[in-house]
Amino acid sequence: MKFALVAIAAMVLSTGAWSQVCDTSSKTKERKMPTPIETVTAFSAAFPSDNGKAAVRRWFTPRTVWVNEGVSTTTGIEEAIAFLERPGRSLDIAAVHFHMLAIAADGNRVLTERLDRFVSADGSAIAAVKVMGIFEVEGDCIVAWRDYFDVNFAKKLSKDQR
Repeated sequence: MKFALVAIAAMVLSTGAWSQVCDTSSKTKERKMPTPIETVTAFSAAFPSDNGKAAVRRWFTPRTVWVNEGVSTTTGIEEAIAFLERPGRSLDIAAVHFHMLAIAADGNRVLTERLDRFVSADGSAIAAVKVMGIFEVEGDCIVAWRDYFDVNFAKKLSKDQR
């Protein structure tokens, strides 16, 4: 929780944080970069806003690969947003909150154990799933994100399966 609060404060207080586009070029080395854990924590804290689209736009690159094992694979910002807005997605889901159970880094790779909570517009719980994830970070950008979870859970959330 401490990491999440620090990451949120850093993101809110930094100028241009909301409009900043992720850049992995060498010029990012001129300024102090957040650690990979700080980047993933800030991304995770921002994900509930705007159904994850604002976080994707901020931290993904045009070549970011996002894998929901057994469900989908996207490459880049636009494909990721299209996945978040996909037909058949339950319209009841207003946000997904990541509750970090454990987080660890190995170089630029960040391993997470999370409880992802799906909530409705009024904040009531729809469902929750345990997820193991790995993020690969370059600079302050997420260049790969892979999540592993019970794929039957995704079917239960699908509008067609309700």
